[in-house]
Amino acid sequence: MKINLLISILLICGIAKAQTLKLKVGQKFSYDAINSADRKEKKYNSTTYEYWKTNFDVISYKNGIYTIKASPEIFLTKWGNDIHDSTVPFEEQPAEFMAIAKKTMTISSYELKIDGKGNITAINGLPEIKAAIMAKLKALNTPEGYQKHQELADVVISENYFKERSSFFKHPVRSFVLDTTETKFSPEGVQIGTTHIIKKFNLLTTSPDKFVNLSTPLMAEAKAKLNYTDYYTPIKKATRKIQELADQHHREKGSQTIEAEIMKKLDSLDKGFAKDDYQYMGAKLGVLTYLNYGGYWDVLEKVPYEYLPGENDIDNKLTRDLGRGDFSNVKKVVELSFTRFKGENFYPMNMENTSSSLHDNFGGLIYRLQNRDSLQAAYNIIKQIEQLQIPIATEMLKGMKTYVQAKLATDQKELAEIANTHFNSVFDKAGRYRILIYDELVKKQIPDSIKLAYIDYTIDLDKKKIEMINSGAIENVDPFYFTHFISKNNVVYKKNLADAYYRKSKLQKHTEESYLQMAADYLPTQQDIIDNQFGLKSEYKFTPFVPYTDLYLASGGSAGINDEAKLSKYVDMVILEPERYSILKENYLKAYPKGDFKAFFSKALKNKLPAVPKFSLNERSGKTVANIDQQNKFVFVDFWGTWCGACVAEIDKIEAIHLKNPNPEKLLVTTIACFDKKKNVDDFMAKEKYTYQVLMSDGKVEKDFKISGYPTKLLFLPNGVYLTIPYFSSYEDILNKYLKWEI
Repeated sequence: MKINLLISILLICGIAKAQTLKLKVGQKFSYDAINSADRKEKKYNSTTYEYWKTNFDVISYKNGIYTIKASPEIFLTKWGNDIHDSTVPFEEQPAEFMAIAKKTMTISSYELKIDGKGNITAINGLPEIKAAIMAKLKALNTPEGYQKHQELADVVISENYFKERSSFFKHPVRSFVLDTTETKFSPEGVQIGTTHIIKKFNLLTTSPDKFVNLSTPLMAEAKAKLNYTDYYTPIKKATRKIQELADQHHREKGSQTIEAEIMKKLDSLDKGFAKDDYQYMGAKLGVLTYLNYGGYWDVLEKVPYEYLPGENDIDNKLTRDLGRGDFSNVKKVVELSFTRFKGENFYPMNMENTSSSLHDNFGGLIYRLQNRDSLQAAYNIIKQIEQLQIPIATEMLKGMKTYVQAKLATDQKELAEIANTHFNSVFDKAGRYRILIYDELVKKQIPDSIKLAYIDYTIDLDKKKIEMINSGAIENVDPFYFTHFISKNNVVYKKNLADAYYRKSKLQKHTEESYLQMAADYLPTQQDIIDNQFGLKSEYKFTPFVPYTDLYLASGGSAGINDEAKLSKYVDMVILEPERYSILKENYLKAYPKGDFKAFFSKALKNKLPAVPKFSLNERSGKTVANIDQQNKFVFVDFWGTWCGACVAEIDKIEAIHLKNPNPEKLLVTTIACFDKKKNVDDFMAKEKYTYQVLMSDGKVEKDFKISGYPTKLLFLPNGVYLTIPYFSSYEDILNKYLKWEI
């Protein structure tokens, strides 16, 4: 029988303790194998899994050493959330080192030197394999990650790596299984982790040429473990290809040809799917979102919510629906956001965006609604969301729910109960809704005693919100998430507090000035605008900007402070509203007829605005430009990038100001390209025929200016400080106001 013959040829004896390997020159056979390891530690878990099959050909036997040609045939590897399958053609392989390397190995071979005990004494041919891999990576233009390809090749194409995958000869049996768990201890003897290891290998045949593409039991086991069949369905393959295109766009963002190249590849993918295949259309959004002219919004409009692949897509679609006054899908969005995208954290990773989308858009619609039936319908949706029994979603919408109740309520007793409703969670926009509810209580003539208690609690809540954020941590919120998404809301609660103090000032005449002063003190400053321009912009849609400083001074508050303090408050207003400059100058000269207003104003601005950080950057032409070169000038600066759709959409405004500079003697117009390549900028400028100055970021300047979004517009003042110009403003009008300043 074949098995007995094979066993006799290899001297395979499962019970023998000492064995001698005996092979024949010209003999051919194959092994396949599985190696799996699950590592579990307190803060880190990982899984590695690989199946491989290798063919062997005995070339010679001399002086007790066999020379065996080894030819890898198949690798199936779990790689993160992906599978690397060496049977897939090169053009379908993931654009990753290991995928290309293992595919290249299957069209390569190497020589093993093995002694009679199965020990591998030498491996020949590895430099050639390494060279072939490096050449293929270069030919395919495979991108490098945080590790260079050469470094990876040096690790992978090593004797140890190939010995591990050719170690069958130490155990000359037909099959071998190792299933064990290793325990890891700290130096103090405390268990810190375990590793569950499974190794299997199996002798296949002496005639591998007759069994090409044979599905072996181990291969079948590996494919089942890896969920191989599902992984290679057309939609999954297309989804991975789309992710590769998104990665390519990220690597080459700003290139003037990348969008056309990606769209061409997408057009090719489209041919494999029906025009109404929502799953595929949803997957396409993963790359269309990065393209300026890719039709993202058109596709988003057609895809039902349940087929959308990401929370951002759901939020974007809901924003469009709510913009049309359609809130029928709010419950569906909340359910998807807090079930499908829940993840392992207490809050979904996109919680801040989801919260802002609901509060700014659904809450904004409720704010504008006057029809009782529509308000009742909105209230019913919030009640339906409560029935989902998702506590964090219920808490998030409690303020909004109470606000709708206040708008619907007509009975004084019901309004008094509403005034007694407390809400205070991380994402509930409590400060906003407390103010809106208070305004409803005023409108519906609730007694002053109830309003006073209500606004006092609101003031206390806003203070605690600010203290919570200032503490540097919030329970159940990841530190990274807190730093980058939550901490900036401090300035929003400052605005809420200013609004609350103003409303309290109107309740009691004898304390009006005191609370107006507090409202003025908490009024968002220019620095607050720098820190969270977009958050404040959203808040002003609900509770518009009120010049509390003006009201305070007009109320008689100026009688209690000296001229210097009074003028300082006027400077605060002028920074936010530059057209007030002439009034400030007039008031200064009334107080100090012989004073030096220019010197006073310059000094006041230096005390209130951030200093321009030092920088020295290369202009596209190669000329070096430093902030010291721009002294004694107003400098209008746009932080942008060719990769940024919002930047490109309005960059013509920068060109217009550059060409029609309202005051060339006083104003310079420049831009700083961030996270960009000079070639991309050069190509863009040539294509659009723009002529404004572009400085190339050194990777530091945007951090020094604390740029958090693109585009961002700054105005450097002649005395070395700067302020922020609101995004998408009428820049020329604003600049004309600032240029009237004498500094």
